Amino acid sequence: MIKINLLPVPKARKAKKQMEVQYELVLAGVLIGFVLMACVYFWYLLDSRIGRLQNEKAKANTELTVLKEKVKEVENYESNKKVLEEKNRIIEQLKKNQGVPVRLLDEISRSMDPLKIWLSNMTEQDSKVDIDGKAITNADIVDFINHLKNAKVFTDIQLIESRQAVELNVPIYSFKLRCTMVI
Repeated sequence: MIKINLLPVPKARKAKKQMEVQYELVLAGVLIGFVLMACVYFWYLLDSRIGRLQNEKAKANTELTVLKEKVKEVENYESNKKVLEEKNRIIEQLKKNQGVPVRLLDEISRSMDPLKIWLSNMTEQDSKVDIDGKAITNADIVDFINHLKNAKVFTDIQLIESRQAVELNVPIYSFKLRCTMVI
């Protein structure tokens, strides 16, 4: 049998080639569409993740601000606590030392009681007491020193100076004492 091809040969190939090109174009379009959809999907995922992270960052920043304020409060509390403790210590020290001048004057007054002496100056610093005074006789000065020793409030009593002088035609003795107060 004889075969007769009624179609021209170039047209059949051309039609076949056109079909292949169309198939490839459709396939390329589908692939490009799929890639675009994948890109949009990943963009959406990344955008939502960025939004979530920005929200977390904002929350963390507000929490950090609150915590910084609390840290400042704690620091202020501790510094105020130290200041108050120092003030309390000073108040306690003042209360403790409040009776020292009274006791000092009381003991010196008792030591001078029957004697003919008078004090012109007295200073107390760091439990060291300097006394300047005048007496009618040296014996009065010695008795005053002995009374101070018997008071048991004073230690290390030293007669620094004793001089005879005349005031208003009366002979007197000026003296300077230094002692340590034990309280």
